[in-house]
Formats: sequence, structure tokens, C-alpha cells
Amino acid sequence: MVERFLEQQQVVCAVLAEDKKKWHLMPKDSDITVLETVKAVLEPLSHFTDALSGEKYTTLSSVLPLLWKIFECLSHEQSDSALAKEMKEKINEYLQHRYDDQQLRFLLNTATYLDPRFKNSFVSLKNDVKQSLLDEVNKMGNKKEGIASRVSGGLSSKEVRPSKKSKNHLKFLLSTIQGEKKEKGEPASLSQAPLSASDEINGEFLVYDQMHEVSAEDDPFIWWKTNMGTLPQLLEFASKYLCIAASSCSSERVFSTAGYIVSPRRSRLSQEHVDMLVFLSENLEMAKKVT
Repeated sequence: MVERFLEQQQVVCAVLAEDKKKWHLMPKDSDITVLETVKAVLEPLSHFTDALSGEKYTTLSSVLPLLWKIFECLSHEQSDSALAKEMKEKINEYLQHRYDDQQLRFLLNTATYLDPRFKNSFVSLKNDVKQSLLDEVNKMGNKKEGIASRVSGGLSSKEVRPSKKSKNHLKFLLSTIQGEKKEKGEPASLSQAPLSASDEINGEFLVYDQMHEVSAEDDPFIWWKTNMGTLPQLLEFASKYLCIAASSCSSERVFSTAGYIVSPRRSRLSQEHVDMLVFLSENLEMAKKVT
């Protein structure tokens, strides 16, 4: 709005000058200076907020890189006026306070670490993130072991006798040979014992950290799809964190889907129902393709 007013400043002043009763509304030079300062300070930030409001690409992992750039834009310059310096200080203080929450910082660091574009450049809590992911893998492994033990216990109580037909099957013959080999104490193969879940995730950490960062223009989801065979456990965490939206308000739908849903005749809809209707509308085409 400020930018548009500055563009149409001469037209607005000409309209006000035609009516003497509106001369008191004529903007002064000081007013124009204030508006120009506001535009100069806020204009770079508007691009960042619009970028974080998208829905068709990952946004949470981009918060830390954008914050770094925002703080760079808010640094004082010699040409800044007193008003510009004050505005930058206020915005800087607000952002520092807004992102000072430990849980929020940890979430942002986790998502950024799992983004191959920024994993080495903008992550300040890398060791804490790795430890958290390792703990989560261990918890998942304990749950799987408990389920497997219950299933194996139920199967062991029943004697499984292969049919006569299965004895002639290649798989049955190979399993019999493998069992005899183990009974004689000779190794069936030269392969190592299977790694534990924690060893696997640590190995993936090592491989992932040694990989170079990709271009910021690349799609991280395509990268993970390409490397899913190399980093299967990290892929699960990447799918979990990279799908989180950075903003609860999407600029792409403010004046489209949500604007059509919340009309003057439907102004009493609750926030929960609005979110549900927007979700259904945005995913309607996808549901049609699936069915």
C-alpha cells in the first residue's frame, strides 16, 4: 500500500488540490519522507515473507537461511536516517525474541539439517539434532523388537511342518543346507553380522555429512528420492520434517480459496471449519486423480 501511494503521489495530490476542503489532507514533505523510509526498510522483507507462504515446495528448512539474510538487511548503514535505524532495531529485537524459543530453534535446525541444500551452512545445533534423531531411531527399534518377539513367540508354540511338496522346493533345499552348515560350526557366508539401528543411522550421518550441498534451486524432495537407497533412515526423518509448512497463513490462497469460502454470507464459520474447507478444496483435484 505504501509503495502504491508513492507511485501515485502526484495523482493523489492533484485530486486533493482540486477541492479546497481537502487541502488539509495534502501530504507534507515530512510525510513523504517517512513513507519512503518505511518502504526502504520493509520492501526487502516482503519478498521473504511471500516466499515462506508457498504450499508447493518445502518452506520450513528455508527459515534459517532467510532469517540470516533478514538480519543482514537489518544491519545499520551510514546512510540510514534515525527513523530507519529505529525501525531496524525494533524489527531485529522482535525477530530475536520470536525465534528465541528453544523448541522452535531445534525444530528449524532439524529441518535445515535434513535439507541437502543447507545442511552444512546454516545449522548451529547439528550435534543436538543428530543425537535427537539417534534417540528416536533407538525408540523405534525397541518397539519393533518387542513386536517381533511377540510374533516369534506365538509362532514357536506351534510346530510348523513343511509339506512334501515344499521339500522339493529350491528355497527349502537352500535353507536346509544353510542349517546344516551352521550346525557344523562353519560360517555360511563371509558377510558381517547385521548392524543395529543406531549403527546404521550413525553410518548414514557420516555419509550424509560428507556429501556436498546441492544448489539452492534444486528440489530437496527429488534429491532424497534419488538417494533413498543410500540413506533410508534419514529419508524417513526428511519426509517427516520437510513437509511442515513454515507459515500458517498462505499468501497463495488469501485472496483465492479462503476468500471464496469466508464470504459475507458465511462470516460465522469457525476457524476450524475454515481450515477444513480450505484443505478439502486444495486437495480436491488430487483426490479425483487417486479415485
